[in-house]
Amino acid sequence: MSVSATLQTTIDTAANSIQQALEDDLPQDLYNRVDEWCEQHGLNRLDTPLLIVARQAAFNILLKGTLYEHYHQRGILPALSSDVRDAFRDAHETTGDAAFDEYILDEVAWLVDQDTFAELVEARHRLISSENPADEIGYIFEKLTPQESRRKLGQFRTPTTIAELMAEWLITDGSETVLDPGMGACALSAAVYQKKQQEIKEPPLSDIYGVDLSELALVMGATSLNLLDHGHPHKLQIGDFLDFDSTNTDGMVDAVVSNPPYSRHHELSEEYKSRVNSQAEREVERDVSALSPMYAYFYYHAEEFLKPGGRLSFITPSEFLETSYGESLKQYLLDEFEINALVLFDRDDDSKFDEAMTTSLVSFLEKSNETTDDMLSRFVRVDGDPSEQELLAAVSGDVEGETDWGFVNTVRQNEIEAAEKWTGFFDPVDIDTSELTPLSELGTVNRGIATGKNSYFCLTQTEVDEWEIDEQYLSKIIRNSRSVPGYDYTNEDWQEERNAGREVWLLYHLTQLDPEIVKQVVPDDTAGTTTLTAYSGVESEEKETPGVVDYLQHGMSDEIEAHSGYLARNRNPWFVVDRRDPPPIVLTYMSRGGTRFIRNETTARNLSNLHGMYIDVEMDETQLNALLAYLNSDFASEVVRRSGRTYSSGMDKIEPNEMEGVPVLDPRDLDDQTVHTLAELFDELRATARDDSKSVTEVVSTIDDVLQKVLNK
Repeated sequence: MSVSATLQTTIDTAANSIQQALEDDLPQDLYNRVDEWCEQHGLNRLDTPLLIVARQAAFNILLKGTLYEHYHQRGILPALSSDVRDAFRDAHETTGDAAFDEYILDEVAWLVDQDTFAELVEARHRLISSENPADEIGYIFEKLTPQESRRKLGQFRTPTTIAELMAEWLITDGSETVLDPGMGACALSAAVYQKKQQEIKEPPLSDIYGVDLSELALVMGATSLNLLDHGHPHKLQIGDFLDFDSTNTDGMVDAVVSNPPYSRHHELSEEYKSRVNSQAEREVERDVSALSPMYAYFYYHAEEFLKPGGRLSFITPSEFLETSYGESLKQYLLDEFEINALVLFDRDDDSKFDEAMTTSLVSFLEKSNETTDDMLSRFVRVDGDPSEQELLAAVSGDVEGETDWGFVNTVRQNEIEAAEKWTGFFDPVDIDTSELTPLSELGTVNRGIATGKNSYFCLTQTEVDEWEIDEQYLSKIIRNSRSVPGYDYTNEDWQEERNAGREVWLLYHLTQLDPEIVKQVVPDDTAGTTTLTAYSGVESEEKETPGVVDYLQHGMSDEIEAHSGYLARNRNPWFVVDRRDPPPIVLTYMSRGGTRFIRNETTARNLSNLHGMYIDVEMDETQLNALLAYLNSDFASEVVRRSGRTYSSGMDKIEPNEMEGVPVLDPRDLDDQTVHTLAELFDELRATARDDSKSVTEVVSTIDDVLQKVLNK
């Protein structure tokens, strides 16, 4: 069993006892502070938050025991006594190390008898002998704390290979002062310190400043760094980096290195987001998008600490390179820094940041004294597994073009525009689309129908039968992309979905309801009631109330409240959803495997989880299929990807207006033979996709071969 696995088992054993104590009646003050810890660290979104608190409390004791032992081995502290709590208090008084400060996780741990910690404290010897304590500590923290909660603070561990690359570039002579905001377990600071040790035998640990919101991060970081050092005091601090200034770092620093929080803007409170956005705009004297994630604000604020000519290296998601909020950040980087290099790790490579679910980008920036026309920026795409020295050579400008592991593209910085999508700079292939036609000249792309409450508006056949809803009030639907795993959707597919009990109907054709019925199925604004009466619009006693009326009444019940959502409140009447014709083509617009363009041979409409494409010019069936062959080619997939954007999850996404701007092959401009060949290939593609024993790769490759001949004429 590995050291990490052994330590996790030991931590879990102690945590079980702590959890039992937490689940007993706690003093109100302690209960409130545990609740605050859960809120701050995102534990309140878990099913078992107290279990995670207990694990963190046990981990905290292990770390402090390890740190104590390090001081003891250096002759600063006596051997660790059986009264661990008093020993830690004495250690704080003797060493002045803030990592020994008592905080909520300590108080939680002391709820149980200290004999509980005997095995845990003994395990400190395993951690103290680790060759890479920062990585070991960060790994254990990730395993103890579910990703769902770590997302609150945007906490993701830095891979050792990336940390070493960043440190290698930042540290030139070992004398640099370095700031590590959002330090976590100090993986980056540890790499920096080890690089400084290569240049100076015993560099002062006080040259490194670390900041983090979490007291546990301070304990992790202090343990990581002290295990690498021979006795210098550290300067790690607790607090919000965005509230710090250069007085916290004893003046400006030579380098800033960070794996900042990845928290999306919607994870931040409105009050906090407004405050930090206003602060950023004051500091950088420019507009900053209010949709910016936390890591963008770390970029803006870090410059306040950096000396002219100082270096900065961050690891973040790459999404800002192509999103609208990223324009303000890109313009800021262009204006204030020499963008030495941006290194993009392959979106399909899960080995770097597998838990973060992100396409990782490492920036290498120098604070500019002035911009010059000869400043070059390197866009480095990593597909394989280069060595640290190979990557460093690429960042430093010693490599250009195709490599065994990726591609290096060098661009004059003054030719880069903030408004363009920078992801295109990483791609070595120049796609010539000059002879193609914008899709908007052939058709229109619309979002699908947004109901506001799919669970109510979408029905199975069983629900339709139970409510006795006449089909005249319904429309067939393609429920989602899982309903169309291939490249076409037929009436037989719809029937199969219906027979399988899936949602295949949409409450849709309700504009034809008698006005008297409509009056009875909308809220009474004056009385504030949703009570409905029987249908009375027709005097004939033979006319019964349509079953759809009962279903609309059900939708307005306290149980469902389909009429009270945002979209429903802004419709008149609330139950009439967006109007859409059945599209001849539907397309997936968010995926990791490229957009699929699907021939819809039914009268089914699509919801907002698919886009619909409508052909606005005269085009026969063969030409339509030829167009679909082009759209599903690898060539077109790359064109579409470049027109859309990639999010932090690694998902490619394209909006309708972006799709309409995509260059496409107009089948009306092709000779009959080529049109028929492409149409037949599309037929082969959709047939192959339905055969589980076959792969579509060969068919797509054949389509690309045909396109290459057409486009190279």
